[in-house]
Amino acid sequence: MRADSGVVLCHGRLRVPPKSVPSYWIRVVARGVGCASQVVLKDSATESVSVDEEKGDKSQSEPKVEAALSDVTGKAGSDENEEEPGTKAVSTSPGGRFLKFDIELGRGSFKTVYKGLDTDTWVEVAWCELQERKLSKAERQRFKEEAEMLKALQHPNIVRFYDFWESPVKGKKCIVLVTELMTSGTLKTYLKRFKVMKPKVLRSWCRQILKGLHFLHTRTPPIIHRDLKCDNIFITGPTGSVKIGDLGLATLKRASFAKSVIGTPEFMAPEMYEEHYDESVDVYAFGMCMLEMATSEYPYSECQNAAQIYRKVTSGVKPASYSKVSDPEIKEIIGECICHRWEERYSIKDLLNHAFFAEDTGVRVELNEEDDGKKSSIALKLWVEDTKKLKGKYKDTGAIEFSFDLVNEVPEVVAQEMVESGFFLDCDVKVVGKSIRDRVALIKWKRERTVSSGNGEAAVKKPQQNLLQVPGTVVPQAPTLAMTDYEDQEVEQQTLICTVPATTSAPCENLQLEAHMTVSYIIKPQCYC
Repeated sequence: MRADSGVVLCHGRLRVPPKSVPSYWIRVVARGVGCASQVVLKDSATESVSVDEEKGDKSQSEPKVEAALSDVTGKAGSDENEEEPGTKAVSTSPGGRFLKFDIELGRGSFKTVYKGLDTDTWVEVAWCELQERKLSKAERQRFKEEAEMLKALQHPNIVRFYDFWESPVKGKKCIVLVTELMTSGTLKTYLKRFKVMKPKVLRSWCRQILKGLHFLHTRTPPIIHRDLKCDNIFITGPTGSVKIGDLGLATLKRASFAKSVIGTPEFMAPEMYEEHYDESVDVYAFGMCMLEMATSEYPYSECQNAAQIYRKVTSGVKPASYSKVSDPEIKEIIGECICHRWEERYSIKDLLNHAFFAEDTGVRVELNEEDDGKKSSIALKLWVEDTKKLKGKYKDTGAIEFSFDLVNEVPEVVAQEMVESGFFLDCDVKVVGKSIRDRVALIKWKRERTVSSGNGEAAVKKPQQNLLQVPGTVVPQAPTLAMTDYEDQEVEQQTLICTVPATTSAPCENLQLEAHMTVSYIIKPQCYC
């Protein structure tokens, strides 16, 4: 049986856990008890307060319901005049599980987000209403397939996707998505509030983003985000962890532009403009996110319009803010992520194995200067989180600076020499030795990779798929630009539309739509052309 508020009352009984449910939701539930035979509310002592209600006789039941609610909330639940604004459940999901409240959390040119409630768990959720993009039958089916797969994804660094459906809103069709509610804003809002991000925070958040991307890329088939940016990386308040969100929205954003590429130009890898790409586009976008986190400056902010951004991106010109990165190691990582050629970029696995993103052990070894790839001796600096262990023998920066010979020295021996010299305690020699070894291994790996690339031997990587390369088709090489207005820049960043020719050669006329539509898959097909 269902109450007027949209809450499902199973077998005429409704159980409300008062400690975990806000009082205004309890009052919303109470308004719908008129069609129920009994309401059971548990107080803090887990004692049940039962209120019998006879059909058609509300005069006796309402005071009892109010009294029960008053015991739980301390307020009269039926007083409409004292009801908090926005506490009325204004809509419900088709199955009755999710409620929508008239509390707007965010708005953009593409979506509006309201506060919602999962009645199965009594956990707040985000109720997202997306504008209908005149989906074709094929597009609608594709989105449903993608959404069903997204519902199965569970990872600590991925925003949970609960459900979706199509529903009319104010006379217009829209798609409703229900996702995990993130209450502490995005990386974008954090960077606006705090202009400088501490290296330790940057390292931790980047590591979590990489773990989320690694999870997506290792699904079968792999999942490509395609629109990663600081605006859709969310922060969780209680733990301070970060989660990747807005999965699947890239497909919906471009659903009505079957012959176009839509995205955020500042974060789009060059190959995305030609519409054949793989997971490395997410690596490129991650590099741009890391650049924004390191400088608090939006990539390519020196450009006046999207056309200038397009020319720089496709020409391999890095953002001006790249030169402002002071930490040589962070700068090196960003540079390897935003390489113009996709095969030269780090993979997500490479980044997770990078010493910079290693789990915190209290000891960290970093480059003290950029490695030119020629010298056998490199300048390093060793950080120990607990400076009491350093016995005061360190620079004002809190680090031990030393040189290391890649050919003749052994990390563990150097660590032991530091102990004997009184730099830190003997109990940390193994941790320090491992940190030095990890850093040295990374430097050697990078040098070998650079040499191989210089000799024309591309780094070992799977071949890049050509999503549009089907028999008889012509792959577009130089798309023509068409600009869209910059609107709602804070919620929805600028988008760039690149028109792709709508025609193909005669033998493949019946495949021309499918050829263009294939690129809208968020799920990458398991085939390589």
